[in-house]
Amino acid sequence: MQIFSPVLKSQLKDCILAIFWPKKEIYRFLKDCSVPAQILKAVEDWEGKELSRRQIVDDVFDALTDRADNGTVHFNFMLDTLSEWTQFDDYWFNVRQELDLSKAKEKVAALKFGKENSINKTKARNTKERAKALAREEKFNSLEEMRLDFQTLSMGSETAQKRGYAFESFLTKMMRYAGLQVTDSFRIKGTQIDGTVKYDGEFYNIEAKWHDRSLSDEPLLAFCHKQEINMHGRGMFISVNGYTDGALHLLERSHVKNTILFDGEDIALILNEMTSLSNAMETKIRSAQTRGLFYVNPVDGKSKFAK
Repeated sequence: MQIFSPVLKSQLKDCILAIFWPKKEIYRFLKDCSVPAQILKAVEDWEGKELSRRQIVDDVFDALTDRADNGTVHFNFMLDTLSEWTQFDDYWFNVRQELDLSKAKEKVAALKFGKENSINKTKARNTKERAKALAREEKFNSLEEMRLDFQTLSMGSETAQKRGYAFESFLTKMMRYAGLQVTDSFRIKGTQIDGTVKYDGEFYNIEAKWHDRSLSDEPLLAFCHKQEINMHGRGMFISVNGYTDGALHLLERSHVKNTILFDGEDIALILNEMTSLSNAMETKIRSAQTRGLFYVNPVDGKSKFAK
């Protein structure tokens, strides 16, 4: 990410050209701002190369921008120095009159304003990112809080999108309450919620849906097959209103057995302390690995799939 916008760089150039007249002073200023020697070497013979003042500055700025670090440190030196500039050489401004003092001060003032505006935008962006980070660390403080949240979510009349965002927040906090590490934050993608959690040393890609009807086969099979392209890919699919028999029959016949299935009943059993999320995952994983059953009751391990 580049910190210095094209507008800010243009203001830096304008300041340099408005303050310094001789090419050697422009060169000295750039050198004082720690511009690397290999970049300055390309413009140091400005007379022999017939480079104009503008070309010298443009060439150096282009070379700095092309660096892997985007020349950020050097542009920052220039910004700090020029935005507070007060030394206007009387010889070039008044005696020779090659430069315009009022114009130079105007450029410095514009740069200072641009710097403050950039800083304010960066602060606002950082504040927003910190707020997002804090939200990502949220978790339920108690099982009762989690139960009430899910009840409110279930009985609400929000649109599908609003309920999706609320369900996203619920899942994130539920996973953290269970002590699971959310490695990729839950997020809305279309009508689904995606995320990744770490359980018992393994990473599980998660997809969750809250439709008004049972889940059909296409999204479930697509998710299961998607795990095949990952190293030791594992998945956890959550469909609050369950799955159609067709979807389960297709999954049973498929060679793909890398996903455990959760439904609304499983969440209810967790909320009513019949089991915990960790125990539910343990039961479902064990059943999938030892018996080939991917859709079981998290309490007694009995298959929910009526063949």
